[in-house]
This record gives sequence, C-alpha cells and structure tokens, in this order.
Amino acid sequence: MIVVVLSTACAVEQIDTIIDQRGVTDCPSSTSASGGSHETSTGTTTSTGSSSSGNSATSSTTSGETASGSSGSESSTGAPQPVCGDGVVDGDETCDDGNDVPDDGCQECAKDSIVFISSEIYQGFALGGLKGADLRCQSLAAKAGLDRFLTFRAWLSTPSMSASDRLLPSRGRYVLVNGLVVAQNWDALTSGGLENAIAVDEHSQTQAWGVWTGTLPSGQPALGSEFCEDWDDDSGLLRFGGTGLSTSIDGTWSFFDQGPCGSELRIYCVEQ
Repeated sequence: MIVVVLSTACAVEQIDTIIDQRGVTDCPSSTSASGGSHETSTGTTTSTGSSSSGNSATSSTTSGETASGSSGSESSTGAPQPVCGDGVVDGDETCDDGNDVPDDGCQECAKDSIVFISSEIYQGFALGGLKGADLRCQSLAAKAGLDRFLTFRAWLSTPSMSASDRLLPSRGRYVLVNGLVVAQNWDALTSGGLENAIAVDEHSQTQAWGVWTGTLPSGQPALGSEFCEDWDDDSGLLRFGGTGLSTSIDGTWSFFDQGPCGSELRIYCVEQ
C-alpha cells in the first residue's frame, strides 16, 4: 500500500510559498495526491534485474502501444507483456477496469486526464516561467480538491521548449471538470479541433477569456511570438505573447493572436 507523503493542505502551502519566492523554480515533491509518482519520460522504458526467487524483472513497454489483449504474451526475453482488459494495471497502463464500457474514466487502459482553464488571471511577463505556470496549475488543482493535483502542467511553450515536449501524451480522454470530453486522446487534442471548448475552470465555472499559450494547437511553439520574455521578466511588459481563445473549438483555442504581456489572461492546465 502506497502512503501519501504530502497532504493537500501542506502541498498548497508549499506550492504557494514557492510561487511567492522569486527564483525558486522546482516543485517540493513529485508525489501525486493519489500517492503515485510523476514521471516525465514519454519514450520506451526498459529495466533489467532478477529477484531472489529467480523471477525475471526484465520488461519493455512503450507509452504509445496498445496491448494485444491476448493472455500470456511475452517479449523476446520471456517476460509477460501488459494485457489491456485483464483487470490488472501493469506496464505503462494507468488503469485497467477489465471492460470496454465508454465514459467510465478508463479508455485504452489509460485514465481520463482533466483539463481546465485557470480561475485566476495573470500578466504574461509575471507567470514565473514554465515552472511557475506549472506550480500555479498545481495550486489551483489542489485548492479545488482535484486528485493527482501535483501532476498538472500548463499548456505553455517557450521558443526552446514546446508544450508537446513538456506534457505526457495519453491514450486516454481529456475531459473537463464537469465531465464533458475535450478530446478522445492526445492525437485528437493536438489535431487542431476539440469536441468541447476548454472554457471551464477547476471549480467547473465557465470562463470566456483569453489564454496565455505561446503554443500552436499541435503543441509546438508559436514562433513569431515574443513569449513575454519566457513568461518571466519585467522587461517583457511592453512585449507580446501568443494567446488562445477559451470559447473556441477550432485551432484558435490554442493560438489566436499576440497579446500585450501586461494584459491579464488565464492559462490552460492539463493533468498528466
């Protein structure tokens, strides 16, 4: 049984303290609210070892694969591969409820990921960079009582770091706090169009507002934007940053125009 090391109240206090302390750019803990660890690898992972009982611990899984569904499948090393639908969470699976029932929070053995627009507004040059924006998302999610609040990250890019590289692609659905589906999976999220607009905040309140993104709907940086000096410099006050429209379901949800960095807009937050 995994023990939750960081309470919600403690996490909120520490996150808010970090946000207030200029120059501190990391999160106090990588432990999620549900007790899991937040991983940042999106590629193939391989581990090798053996236990005292002689069982092989060698496995190789890829985050983009879908299990074949056949029982007892093995890799070239003889280790059993995860089987989606067997009711056992294994490998790169984040859930396995043993059924293909829609709208139950588990699709392709991947949990639904919550997406929301922030209830708070921020000046583009004062977000605290990518790390600061992530911490703001985590703080908002924690205060709203959302599970796994420490895994939330901002849909935000700089010229050298894209949102698609910062966020973990999921085979599961992306949904609003009220349950409405935004996209069926990562590929659908980054295809340019959404099923429902990301106009609902962490408290399930509608927010028709501009959003700081600096990001194309594909998840790549919106080159040509000044990115408000990487979202973290007073010198960016008179510059511009890429923005999206929270009420849109076409590509303008992520990128619509450039906005003055002194403007007060919201950010999108995505569960990992």
